Amino acid sequence: MSLILSSISLFFIPALITIILVHGLRNKTPMYDCFVNGAKDGLRTAVEMLPFIIAIFIGIQSLTVSGAIEFLKDLLAPISSPLGIPEELISLILLRPISGSGSLVLAEQIMRESGTDGLIGRAASVMTGSCETVFYVLAIYFGVTSVKKMRHAFHAGLIGYVVGVAASIAICRVM
Repeated sequence: MSLILSSISLFFIPALITIILVHGLRNKTPMYDCFVNGAKDGLRTAVEMLPFIIAIFIGIQSLTVSGAIEFLKDLLAPISSPLGIPEELISLILLRPISGSGSLVLAEQIMRESGTDGLIGRAASVMTGSCETVFYVLAIYFGVTSVKKMRHAFHAGLIGYVVGVAASIAICRVM
């Protein structure tokens, strides 16, 4: 099975490019012009997103360097314990909705300290892989698009995040 998947992954991108080129030639599409316009749009979008990404990174750095994350971790430890949330995961739970890359670094640190096979390491892995970076996604999406009213997106994102955290811990307890 591994050999089959490896072979498929080896040829997937070249096959996809070939299909796109054949389709473009068949429809007499000006492919170079489409590519250039797509690249321009991509760069424009990247430039529009840059201030929001910088703001998120500055905010994360401020939280970690100032000790706010550790303070919140110590503050929430008495509340999280009765809920069955290990204290080691609190910082990850606080950082994950803000930053994907920051939470990856934190998850790696948690697994290095607590191990990968225990409840804490497994829950950190599952949370990192399945819980959304709610604030980051909202900042990027609503910052770049013309949609400005969040309506239910924020509340739905947070509810989904809380359910994801609870499910991660519950599933890892069972396993």
